Amino acid sequence: MASVRTQYKEEYAPRTTPKAALRALVEALADFKPGLPTTSRRIKAKAVSPGKTTDREGPESWKATDPHSLADLQHVSVELLLVNSEHRRCEIHVEFRSGYTLLNVSDYDTAWGKGVFEDMRTLLRSLGISSRGFGDPLRKAYGLLDIFQNVLLAFSAAAFAAWLAGRGASYLYASLALLVAGAMPALTHSFRFFSAPRRALIFQETPGKGRNFPWAETTAVIAFVTGVLQLAKALVTLLWP
Repeated sequence: MASVRTQYKEEYAPRTTPKAALRALVEALADFKPGLPTTSRRIKAKAVSPGKTTDREGPESWKATDPHSLADLQHVSVELLLVNSEHRRCEIHVEFRSGYTLLNVSDYDTAWGKGVFEDMRTLLRSLGISSRGFGDPLRKAYGLLDIFQNVLLAFSAAAFAAWLAGRGASYLYASLALLVAGAMPALTHSFRFFSAPRRALIFQETPGKGRNFPWAETTAVIAFVTGVLQLAKALVTLLWP
């Protein structure tokens, strides 16, 4: 009888992770959910760089990255296989790339998948591997600003015209704020086009300072909120002078 696979997946924004976090992840997985009725457990890691692939298995599989230069690493993955019987198992896969970090849990008839997935999300957050705090919602909001940047620029021009007509300083502030919110995505794309950013490291020896903070996204979202508040203030003044 074929096993039924249930899959749980979550992708995280790219970030440079301290190498110590990789070791901590492997060590945590070596004793992950010890109460599960498993008949066998297997943990392994793979590191890939140009012309070189390294596989390691066991509680010290984090050493798979040792033969590689951190600047050349293209792909690092950590896998944990939890076996209940011949056709019942749960597979955990954590994949590190320059463009994203991916958590994937595949459950084959064990009914462990959901619980394993939620515990893995907690583990990755606690190790600082996955994005946490306001970073992800901020990037999603920035994505919306990118989509509607032309609309924001149109509102900016309209607010500026209202200020020129003597409607009050709130329109000027709103115009400038919406101009920043609408122009920031375009400026970011232009900068990346003319000055392609270096490929971000997947791992580094020590924790970085401020490398992963989304400055452009934060500036654009704050500007958008400021613009909306200024327009709301102007509207209130117009309705209730």
